[in-house]
Amino acid sequence: MKKLIILLSMVIFLTCNAQTEEKKVQPEGMETLKAEKTKEEKSLQNSKNTDNIEYLKPFDFTKGLYLSAFTVGSNKFETILDSAQAAGINTVVFDLKNMKGRIFFSVPQKDSLRRSRVKPVLNVQKTVKALHRRNMRAVARVVMFHDRYIASRDSTIRPRSTAGGVWQEYRRHGPSWLDPSLPEVQAELLSIVEEAAKNKVDEIQLDYVRFPTQGKVGEAEFDFMRKDSLLAKQDSLYKKRSKIDIITEFTRNVKNICNKYNITLSADVFAIVAWQRAADVENTGQDIARMTKNLDFIHPMIYSSHFSDGFGFRRDVANEPYHIVYKAAKLTKRHSSPSCRVAPYIQANRWRVNYKPEYIYAQLQAIEDLGLDGFILWDAANNYFDTLRWIRERNNSTSMKSE
Repeated sequence: MKKLIILLSMVIFLTCNAQTEEKKVQPEGMETLKAEKTKEEKSLQNSKNTDNIEYLKPFDFTKGLYLSAFTVGSNKFETILDSAQAAGINTVVFDLKNMKGRIFFSVPQKDSLRRSRVKPVLNVQKTVKALHRRNMRAVARVVMFHDRYIASRDSTIRPRSTAGGVWQEYRRHGPSWLDPSLPEVQAELLSIVEEAAKNKVDEIQLDYVRFPTQGKVGEAEFDFMRKDSLLAKQDSLYKKRSKIDIITEFTRNVKNICNKYNITLSADVFAIVAWQRAADVENTGQDIARMTKNLDFIHPMIYSSHFSDGFGFRRDVANEPYHIVYKAAKLTKRHSSPSCRVAPYIQANRWRVNYKPEYIYAQLQAIEDLGLDGFILWDAANNYFDTLRWIRERNNSTSMKSE
């Protein structure tokens, strides 16, 4: 009897102990499963959020304006959109990377230096949805080779100087330019472009997709020059590349990314490049005829305030916006590939000009007279309320006349 009681006691003890061990193991396994399930749900939700965004194709006539990332991320974003919508604006360009090198959305970075420049003030998909609700296209402006943040912290990816050391435009301003021909630089920028494309923007707009033009440019030596010099020594038949070749090839690589995500590609160019003078083309690398084969839109930045008096034999060129917009836009159209649309950036601020309704109207009239594909308003400070009111009044006046 004693043996039976002892035996039963041992069975009960072992059973209870096994249940206790099972309870110890089970919660950990359950927590892991819950965590994995949560990750899957979040991933699925993010996927759904992205899949719900449908692209907006370019309108027949683009009526755009530029906004900084800080404006888009501020409380006045919706207020500006209200005014823009009332004025017929159908496209908004906003920064995802600016000329200072700041990146305004979440994007993977390979090291702590580059991670420190990411300031995710924007939820790109949320911004795209806000614009699409108003039937406005979402265009992501991404600055390319002008990057003060990285240039000032990593001299290994800047142009070299023929005098020795690292090249810089002006000493007093600090370094600003990366070497546009360096594969490492291009690969990093292409990865940023692809991350932007994944967020379902309608278009990528490249700015500063060129070589530097200020300072002692003749003393700047770029990676492709060094490589081509070595190859030419090894092979007398080797044809050296030009800055034009580098920029053309880079825009082709960006276009391949845009094609992958079925979005459009545009690029901004200096207004002076519209004249396609040999010196300007060779310095910038912006050959319009070759570039535009890879672009859906080209945006010459035509601001009358940026032209010196006497340009084009005009006495007060800053206050003759019709003439300068008409001339520069016409030349851009002439040099561009037939498949590429032309929509100039026009001045929408008071700097160095007599800014009033007639100033804006003259620019718009020049674009309409040329039969171009639209315009984009530029004011770095994003103070568009007067400008949009004037455009709205012009639209109403035109509508009344047509009736």
